[in-house]
Amino acid sequence: MNLVSNLSICLHPMQNKKPKLIVIGGPTAIGKTKAAIGLAQRLNTEIISADSRQIYKQLSIGVGRPSDEELNSVKHHLIGNIDITQHYHAADFEQDALHILDTLYQEKEVAIVCGGTGLYIQTLCDGIDEMPEIRPEIREDLNQRFQEEGITFLQELIKEKDSELLLSIDIHNHKRLIRAAEIIIQTGLPFSSFRKSKKSERNFEPVFFCLYNERDIIRQNISDRVHQMFENGWIAECEQLLPYRNLKALQTVGYKEIFDHMDGKYSLEDTKQLIVTHTYQYAKRQMTWFKKDNRYQWIIHPDELYYNLK
Repeated sequence: MNLVSNLSICLHPMQNKKPKLIVIGGPTAIGKTKAAIGLAQRLNTEIISADSRQIYKQLSIGVGRPSDEELNSVKHHLIGNIDITQHYHAADFEQDALHILDTLYQEKEVAIVCGGTGLYIQTLCDGIDEMPEIRPEIREDLNQRFQEEGITFLQELIKEKDSELLLSIDIHNHKRLIRAAEIIIQTGLPFSSFRKSKKSERNFEPVFFCLYNERDIIRQNISDRVHQMFENGWIAECEQLLPYRNLKALQTVGYKEIFDHMDGKYSLEDTKQLIVTHTYQYAKRQMTWFKKDNRYQWIIHPDELYYNLK
């Protein structure tokens, strides 16, 4: 079934009793926001953000949050509504997004979820297993080893025990690596094995699309965006966030490099180049994640999402 046919079904849900959820995934800086807004306007519906960093109130420039104009053009959900001091996981996103969809589907026949956090999208559409409680001594030992040995030992542990996870995790985020390592050591199983092998029953039917382009274009898009973020005042944003630099929400590409720049570790130009490189590496992992799910239809031009709808 081709793209237009799928979207035609979305517009004519009587062919299928369940309402539709249009999923728009893809790597960072590929144009997901613009595509989702254009489609939402055509379908008269709303957007749920599946971005694990845009959900935090205090993060704006460095996470590529949609502009005020974009946010006002279509109603968005789960952007800027969680304090950075709060822990927020995929299971939290699942419950929040399901609640929003229950409300939306009382009036809408179609909804949109858009973002680059593949785990959030997968959890919303398929569910996620409950994670086991971790013995305190495991957590303490891992944190102690991190302090003594640095992040490399965590990266090597994940590479050895759960290579699949490397496709979706930020390998520079020590807190996420520690969380995965805790599960591996506690259970003897890969962290990725706790992602639902049996899909949860949903009252909607997802239709999956992934935006992509040539790698050189993606890298150039990332470079352009990073330089624009600095022009928009990213360093000033980080100065306000400096007291919170060790929080989980800030253990992410961009903020870490700028904090190191503030410490005198890198020059401004080196910082920009590091962010571009690390963001591009993350984008490649995002692409690999989405490619592993054969439900996604891959499109280059966002216009394909909404032109010639019937």
